[in-house]
Amino acid sequence: MAIKNSERLVKSGTGELKAIKLPKKDKKWQIVQAAAALFIKKGTVNTGVRDIAEASGITVGTLYHYFHSKEEIISAFMDYAVAGTDRFFAESEKLLKRTDPMKALKLAINGYYDYTNEAQNVILFWHQETRNLSVELRNRLLDNECVLLSIFEKILKRGCEQGVFKVNNIRLAAHNIIVMADMWAFRRWDLKHHITAEQYRKEQTNFILHGLCDGSLG
Repeated sequence: MAIKNSERLVKSGTGELKAIKLPKKDKKWQIVQAAAALFIKKGTVNTGVRDIAEASGITVGTLYHYFHSKEEIISAFMDYAVAGTDRFFAESEKLLKRTDPMKALKLAINGYYDYTNEAQNVILFWHQETRNLSVELRNRLLDNECVLLSIFEKILKRGCEQGVFKVNNIRLAAHNIIVMADMWAFRRWDLKHHITAEQYRKEQTNFILHGLCDGSLG
């Protein structure tokens, strides 16, 4: 599945990292976003193709031009996630070779937080509906999560080797970083009334970096 990305660079100092970007203007992505919101509210079983078309502002016939079934829409969730994560992984590898671990981690966190803000409904859907996914989709989801985890693990490992971070359990620390970003989707029902996504990213980033440097995060 070809993914058209309209990418915004996350920049800082000597490096730059392309975030896990999502094609906002792409009609398929708009349909996926509308479907995710409905699945969260009504569940996948109780959501029909007509519901998704109406929420997307298109006719059922137009929707079938992009997707042939509800299952294909759900599969597209994963297509977008995998394409974005693969690119994010490749860019983080390049970045780590030309900048220090602290800057690399800041950029990686920024990139992933931007993604979680843009794809809140999709992230929440994955966590709510994992048990209802087909075995194939569930395995793809878990594989993608492992790739994402490895990005942060590699940066943290390099930082520990250079004495920048104090981490006893690198894998746990990497999980903590990802979960803290995903929490914007889980707890937005309250957080959005008290803090902006940008403020959340900055405060959580400072909290993460402080914890990594004093050894309290992992």
